[in-house]
Amino acid sequence: MSHAASKYRYVFVAGHIGLLFALLQAPKCYATLPDSVPELARSTEALSSDHPVLDVPAGVYTVASTWTISKPGVTIRGAGIGETILVRDPQFDGVMIRVNSANATISGMTLNGNGGKTVISLSQPGTVADTIEVKNFSHIGIAVPASNCRVNNCRVIGLGNPTVTSIGIWHDGGQSSTISTIKIERNIIRDNGINGIYCTGGQVTITDNELTGNHCGVNPGGGQIDVGNAFTTNTVAVIDGNRILNGGGTKSGGIELGGGSFTITNNVIRNHGLSGIGLGYNTIHATISGNTISNSGHFIGTKGYKLEHGAGISIGYGASNIEIFANRCFDDQPNKTQTWGIVLVRPPTQLSPKFSPKSLENIVIKDNDLRGNAHAEGLLDQSTARHKIISGNLPPAANR
Repeated sequence: MSHAASKYRYVFVAGHIGLLFALLQAPKCYATLPDSVPELARSTEALSSDHPVLDVPAGVYTVASTWTISKPGVTIRGAGIGETILVRDPQFDGVMIRVNSANATISGMTLNGNGGKTVISLSQPGTVADTIEVKNFSHIGIAVPASNCRVNNCRVIGLGNPTVTSIGIWHDGGQSSTISTIKIERNIIRDNGINGIYCTGGQVTITDNELTGNHCGVNPGGGQIDVGNAFTTNTVAVIDGNRILNGGGTKSGGIELGGGSFTITNNVIRNHGLSGIGLGYNTIHATISGNTISNSGHFIGTKGYKLEHGAGISIGYGASNIEIFANRCFDDQPNKTQTWGIVLVRPPTQLSPKFSPKSLENIVIKDNDLRGNAHAEGLLDQSTARHKIISGNLPPAANR
């Protein structure tokens, strides 16, 4: 590309590439092609290294094949959510967009899955999804198999159908990696059949998101945020400053964790069928502090219900090195369902052969406000845990 041409940028306009001055605004345009993907792909490949930005104008574009973005370092930029709209052709059920190039960014558009499966996959390191809307999908909204990716400022909206097993944002760093990373920040995620966010493996950061109505399916139980794998210990997660409200079903928890090390701080978790925060087997370290958890346990009275299902914070068999401090756990409903603020779960009567024997140990519970639950003492310890410190909690009965 000549030096003079470097002042320009490519803009995709209804089936051809138009060269417009960088300061000009592209006209609103609606694609008429039965499949816009071939032209979008050609426009992407034509980008120069001087200005690797493809502006996709406002309009509705049909996606009847997978748009694979393979040129590294490009930015695909729409005119905004609700302005640039890519809609799945009902006859096509593959991945709508596969970002198969490192350090690429996709932003400013709506991706309508039209009831189909996975919408977008961030498949190479350093990829960013920023300010996009992903909706109407039946499998995964944003799949992130790659490392060092970010999902920021997005809206990820499932079908709200309890028979559809969708996940809003999914990431799997594998069972051994500790260097895989993902950051999920400032997103709105709602109405998925299973998790709003599922991550396992490596370093996971989940901050300042809002989740509502996820895990609306009746089986199995799980959290709106579900992090870690009970059979591994290689997940290191920070979950901070999220609002996790109104679980979608009676078996929906707020945050469920297992298999790794976790820092869970400053979250607001309210109105769930199961516990607000649940720690499971192979948790090797966890700090839980500054959270406000209320009105858990709507599963009460249902077949299979256990006392720990109704807790604000539930610490399960096989967890170790746990610090729980400065949390507020309460129930302000007329008919309270949150049983205790904190429950330390009893060992199972029969251990699954999938797990090695391991009891709850090394736990500190201090300075929590556990007043206002269905059981006034606030804390239930059935764990026979070794090396416990329980002090400074309200009400005083919680310390006995």
